[in-house]
Amino acid sequence: MNSENEKRISFRKIRNVAWIEYVKWLCNSRNIVFFVLNIFIYDYVIKELLNAAQQMNEYIMILEPFIAITNSELMIMVIPATFIVLMSDYPKTDGNTMFYIQRAGKKNWMLGQFLFGLMSAFSYLIGIFFISIVCVSEKAYAKNTWSNVITQYTKKFPNKSLSKVPLLINGRLYNNMTPLHAFFLTTTLIFLYLWVIEVLLMLGFSLGKRIVGMLIGFTIIGVGSSLCNISNKMKWAFPSAHSIVWLHFDRVLKFQKFSIKYSYIYFTVLIFILSIISYISIEHYDFAKITDMED
Repeated sequence: MNSENEKRISFRKIRNVAWIEYVKWLCNSRNIVFFVLNIFIYDYVIKELLNAAQQMNEYIMILEPFIAITNSELMIMVIPATFIVLMSDYPKTDGNTMFYIQRAGKKNWMLGQFLFGLMSAFSYLIGIFFISIVCVSEKAYAKNTWSNVITQYTKKFPNKSLSKVPLLINGRLYNNMTPLHAFFLTTTLIFLYLWVIEVLLMLGFSLGKRIVGMLIGFTIIGVGSSLCNISNKMKWAFPSAHSIVWLHFDRVLKFQKFSIKYSYIYFTVLIFILSIISYISIEHYDFAKITDMED
């Protein structure tokens, strides 16, 4: 392999690698899992909001379903876990991988894989968002204010204060920010969460322990999500708590008991460290052992 080709960074080659992998990913039959996920999301979140809107004869804000989805303690476990399933063979290797490596070089191939991972995470979230919009479009409005369904449901139905609807978007969220602000924070934080998963999977591959990388990813998701349900400061050691916006706020007073900016710093540092280790480790990976059996 040409050593000069190995060292030179080419944005064109990075883009080409990312695009090829992205198209293969979109065409993978495994993506049926994505539609199963959205059926579950509809039943667990969207249908509840629509039923509440019908009971109150009100409309919901168009972004509220997605905000509810990405701030649910259950969904913050299901969404990243499903992403691992969809990306389980990331980075995908087969008999043609050596050809890509020879043409692009290890570094460009790896950076292309990183870009593909980001494209996949973005598409994954966009897909969930789009479906949530379509499902409520006939019963929603587009204005940067919380709906009465979110803010007045328990006042209208005091006997349902312990039902699922008040928990989907609670006062720690709608009392501290507008829907657009909540949408921006939740979307960027969960995207960073998925980015961590992507880099973790790449690290497992670069160390020759692909399965271990997946198992660590599932463990982090499971433990982190479980800790979100209890008042334990250890939850801030895991990505799950950082990606749920309302957890950053006090239950009564309007202040951040854990600053959201620290969550962005947490994700940035974690992604940087994992990426650097992966980038260095890929130099020692033996691509010659890759065969069509890995497809």
